[in-house]
Amino acid sequence: MKAATTVVVALLSLTSPAFAQQGQGGGQPGAQFIQNWDLSGNGHVSRADFLQRRDDIFRMFDADENDSLGEADLQAIADHLAAEENQRGHATGGRGPGLIIHEAMTLQFNDTDGDGAISRAEFAESSVRVFGMLDANGDDKIDSADFR
Repeated sequence: MKAATTVVVALLSLTSPAFAQQGQGGGQPGAQFIQNWDLSGNGHVSRADFLQRRDDIFRMFDADENDSLGEADLQAIADHLAAEENQRGHATGGRGPGLIIHEAMTLQFNDTDGDGAISRAEFAESSVRVFGMLDANGDDKIDSADFR
């Protein structure tokens, strides 16, 4: 249960204003994201950290454990993101990392074969693409430099 809560906190923290601004981790841009996604504890989010966290999110929302996110699973994701937006009193507007992550949780972003569901393989492939989008300077890690 603690792991699922941690994943929800990590996912939902992405839509908060602190995601791309100063946060708890020393006032650095993206500090909240790095704190929640840096699984290896080295001060940045490596590709391995990011792919593992995205896989954790997939497994958490795959309620029937069939390695596919169907309509009910996708609705649960949308509900979680909407609840966070409502709690924070804002939308995920703009073009920053928070919007990228938000869009990366949608059917449209992940359903490459167009069957109306997201397979675990599709989600993993999309995770690689999202990492590249967030790694703004191309140094194969996500750190505060990528949030400037």
